[in-house]
Amino acid sequence: MANRSMKLPEIWRGQGSYLSPFHEFNRMQRRLDRVFDELFADVTTGEGSLPAVDFEEKDTQYVLSCDLPGVKKDDVKIELRDNQLIISGERKEEGDKKEGTLVSRERYYGTFTRSFILPSTVDANKAEASYDHGVLHVMIPKTQLAQPKLITIKDRALPEDKKKAA
Repeated sequence: MANRSMKLPEIWRGQGSYLSPFHEFNRMQRRLDRVFDELFADVTTGEGSLPAVDFEEKDTQYVLSCDLPGVKKDDVKIELRDNQLIISGERKEEGDKKEGTLVSRERYYGTFTRSFILPSTVDANKAEASYDHGVLHVMIPKTQLAQPKLITIKDRALPEDKKKAA
């Protein structure tokens, strides 16, 4: 049986790394990476990056948990306005620039704003917030009308006729 590499075109035999299909694939991958870096520059540089938020509805309240690593409590502002919850703040860069070359930046710096429309059944005057280990928790109670009510099931009294038959 003949050597298969002899049947392949010269460019695919791996005679030179410059002409190998793997080199061409890597080159194409780098070009695509540059295109996506330019398209999504605002995400990779942190402009417009938004903190992750979990929003949970419980029986008596709504609970919002917002990840804000590296953000100081004093740099966060929480507003309740017309059934809209607005969380804004700023993540500042750490101190002076360190020596060396930045190879990659995935953490965002700068200002952010998140807003959420709340149902009209919240009691904004009793809202509370806490901040622990870079996670902001906002608890907004529901009004009494919005809270679920449990209805107990009573045993039905049997008429006298059915009691005797049983």
